[in-house]
Amino acid sequence: FGAGTSELAPAEQRHAVALVEAVRDAIGPDNELLVEMHGRFTPATAIAVARELEPYRPSWIEEPVPPENLKALARVTAQVRIPVATAERIHVRHEFRELFELQAADIVQPDITTVGGILETRKIAAWADAHYVLVAPHNVGGPISTAAALQVAACTTNFKIQEHFNDFTEAFVKESAPGNPEVVDGSFALPTRPGLGVTIDEDLIAAHPARRLHFNLFQDEWHLRQAAR
Repeated sequence: FGAGTSELAPAEQRHAVALVEAVRDAIGPDNELLVEMHGRFTPATAIAVARELEPYRPSWIEEPVPPENLKALARVTAQVRIPVATAERIHVRHEFRELFELQAADIVQPDITTVGGILETRKIAAWADAHYVLVAPHNVGGPISTAAALQVAACTTNFKIQEHFNDFTEAFVKESAPGNPEVVDGSFALPTRPGLGVTIDEDLIAAHPARRLHFNLFQDEWHLRQAAR
């Protein structure tokens, strides 16, 4: 969706739909296609775009509207035929309660690093299960958060899919926590070592001190992740 926000011009919307069509053609009918909206649209725009995407069978649209207004999200969910995913920016269980009571989403994406850890994520997942909602843990952190998320996935009956960035960041990030399994044929094996299954190379981490970065998610080509330093 480029830098589009709130609404899309007709040409922008046609371009976005054409991109999704091209991806579906490239990956074929048997692979999942997930569409990220990142909370950028009004309900009316999100509904209009989703209806145009329906022929390409996305497995979800993610955050079609900003996360602060769950009734607006419920309006979208009730009027589209694509599953709706959300909750990477919901951080406390009380907001999840409202989300479930409104039946505002089909998939929730709690982030283990922001909702309170493994136990709290498991509680949210069990609550989701009671409402027939799937769980796809949000995870844009490093290999430690991936390892923790895999532990949750292994014991969650309503688990759907695990996000990870282990293979999409600078090499030293992955190397700093050896022990994470690799993705093979689209799936992680479970860690087999004690604890989270990984170790930490503190010397390697010390050699790469933290830097302040900024992603502007509403500028052109933001998805290339060329962060401003």
